[in-house]
Amino acid sequence: MQRSHALRLIDQLRTSGSSSAPAFELATDRYRSQAWFEREAPLRALPRIATVASAVAPGGCLPLAGGVLLVRDQAGALRAFANACRHRGTRLVASACAAKALVCPYHGWTYDLAGRLIHVPHAEVFDGKDAGRDLRALPVVERDGLVWLAARPATEQTPEDALAALVAEVDELLAPLATDLDALGAQDLVVFRSSVTPRRCNWNFLVEAFLDGYHLRTLHRDSIYRFFLDAASIAEPAGPHIRAITARRALHTSPADAEPRAVVTPSLFVFPATTIVEHPDFLSILTAHARGPEQTEFEHVMLVPAARVTEVEHWDKSWDLIEGEVFQREDQWVCEEMQHGLDAGTETLLFGGLEHGVRWFHDAIAARLTP
Repeated sequence: MQRSHALRLIDQLRTSGSSSAPAFELATDRYRSQAWFEREAPLRALPRIATVASAVAPGGCLPLAGGVLLVRDQAGALRAFANACRHRGTRLVASACAAKALVCPYHGWTYDLAGRLIHVPHAEVFDGKDAGRDLRALPVVERDGLVWLAARPATEQTPEDALAALVAEVDELLAPLATDLDALGAQDLVVFRSSVTPRRCNWNFLVEAFLDGYHLRTLHRDSIYRFFLDAASIAEPAGPHIRAITARRALHTSPADAEPRAVVTPSLFVFPATTIVEHPDFLSILTAHARGPEQTEFEHVMLVPAARVTEVEHWDKSWDLIEGEVFQREDQWVCEEMQHGLDAGTETLLFGGLEHGVRWFHDAIAARLTP
């Protein structure tokens, strides 16, 4: 988060206490209805954070969920392709690697790092139909050390048009958070560890879990509550996104000029489904990938300073606490418990004044959906 925003929010928290708003209710159809899930399709077409730029070094290949392959050539240009051979559709790359070319493990069709088909064994048997079967390019753009992907472009778009459309869409979407994302310094961070966990719950629940500080004392009692004050947070909308800070116990014992991350935990909600949590010395990028009304894949990417990546014991301890305890056993677990609660016939959910970020989130969704 931009330092000036963080300091302003900290000052509000010290002088006015937690922000609040009127209570409200939401119908539970949006958490389990197939029809509502289909209405949300425009949200799944928005650009999303794929990874940090440093995750793909020159000559590197990184497969992603959804059949996407990121490749950076030796000159440093990053490209994205459909991760499938143009012959029989075999997946080309199954895990992160370094390569001079991409060779299909089935029949040996070979592509260079720009996606061009450069070798077909026994090409004469294809009667020339192998010509022009380069890898299918997907639009990808780098911003502030982060890699952004678009939904698959329309088939009638040229790669150049698809890329131009993605750049314009990313610029428009991120404008309210541009300075905050730049301040993260992601260009100096590397991936220490990541996870993707399938969960039986609606994706909205997993986003909402990070939009209030009301649950810290109860849900996180045995993990991180010892570091935080109860129900002490400030949030504000930034376009469809949300800036927020949650008070750490050091807030009232530290000098007024203390570094923001020493006294609060800042977070950025990047619409529609990503939360960036700024821990004291690392970042968590959390994305909810909706797979159905009651099925979501929850992705966590842990980014640490490149200069400290060798401090493995320290980062392992942080990962075990944040991923193993907080995210897996508490936040994701309780989202599944809420989904089970819907099976009991719950018709509406009640949100209090300390959960008002959820209203901003759903207002932003409503603005993107057709009536």
